[in-house]
Amino acid sequence: MFEIMLYEWRRAIARKKVIVLSIITFIFELGIYLAIYLAPSHSLKTLIIPLSPYLWALGVLLPQVLLIHFLAISIASGSMAEEYEQGTVDYFISKPITRLRFVMEKWLGSFSLLLIIYLFMVVLALILSSLLFGVQSELILLPELFFSIIFSTLVFLNIAFAIGEILRRSNLSFTISGFILIASIIVSDVLVFVSVITHNSNYETISEYLPTWGSTELPFMLLHNSPFSAIARGLNILPSISNNVSLAIVSIVVYSLIPLVLSIINFLGRDISKKVS
Repeated sequence: MFEIMLYEWRRAIARKKVIVLSIITFIFELGIYLAIYLAPSHSLKTLIIPLSPYLWALGVLLPQVLLIHFLAISIASGSMAEEYEQGTVDYFISKPITRLRFVMEKWLGSFSLLLIIYLFMVVLALILSSLLFGVQSELILLPELFFSIIFSTLVFLNIAFAIGEILRRSNLSFTISGFILIASIIVSDVLVFVSVITHNSNYETISEYLPTWGSTELPFMLLHNSPFSAIARGLNILPSISNNVSLAIVSIVVYSLIPLVLSIINFLGRDISKKVS
């Protein structure tokens, strides 16, 4: 049981995009902590001192800004597509295994690998913040923050997984999914900015229909009235005016379920070619 999930781990880790993005994320997190710790500016140190017990949240939230979603795309975009490109999907479905189990374990492999990589990022944040800035406080909020970020990654993980299954091209899936992510973020930020300067909430209402709204805003919404609000504001340059957590959860569920269901239906009902050239 779970042989395909473990197989998916090995395949994903072998991809250069996944390795490079993981390394970049870890280096970025390490660099931010060292930059704050070694900062020569007295004014910056004065600003950081009151936040020192809460700086673990900085490392936990940093990947959520953009990198964790790109990492999800890099893992999931090739999950099914590479099986078609290399002709290995035909081998697996010729074995005593159902198509449903195959596609679900492939998805579970992608999701669980992303979870493990992010868990390492969180552990690194806890270690660095404790070593450099002393004892950390309010760690009781860590599970809620951790699972909210993992939950939010489902949107682009599933979008990339579905595009890879439907188009059967890993590079094309990565490119399209990445474009949707960047374009949605840019459009959403522009709409929020226009909403602020015009005092017209209709623009932000439009942004709430974009896939990035819930997936990027949910963790920051949860910290709105917490001791970490200053850190959250610093990382979230153009925060959503709305603080509707329930709506953000619904947005994530909808944008996660639709592509996942489409990819399963497509795989169960579509002919499997020997190899995609």
